[in-house]
Amino acid sequence: MQRVAAACLMAMAVLTGVDVVGRAGFNTPLFGTEEMVALLGVMVIGLALPYTHSQGSHIGVEIVVSRLPRRIRRRLSLVTGTLSTVLFAVVAWRMAVYGWTRQQSGVVSMNLELPEHLVVYALAGCFLVFAARMGLDVLRQVLEGRRAEARPSGEAV
Repeated sequence: MQRVAAACLMAMAVLTGVDVVGRAGFNTPLFGTEEMVALLGVMVIGLALPYTHSQGSHIGVEIVVSRLPRRIRRRLSLVTGTLSTVLFAVVAWRMAVYGWTRQQSGVVSMNLELPEHLVVYALAGCFLVFAARMGLDVLRQVLEGRRAEARPSGEAV
């Protein structure tokens, strides 16, 4: 997904460059550029979410949390991870329903008349992968916590 996101980002840059050159140099802008760049931008964000999460590259405010005892931090992380997994699973489900609604109504983009439901379905799939990735992290954290509790207290980690 990371590589597809990078390809979409590159396509955004190329389309924008071609549009600027065509508009400035030949007074002929590339038809539908704004629409394509917007759709590609949505895909970049959706496709980058799981990788960003796996790398811990998301923004976090830990001024207060970092001062809490380790046990409380672990529990807080478990609760927020579980709630986030559920939230993004619900978002994926509702986006799929929204995509179905868009498909049934036949909504297409304004200029290029692209079927918008395909982008909504793709984004729903991205959110589903994101939720699954977070769920696996929560499961890993639970299993590591059980192993730590089963370890004798004098044994080093």
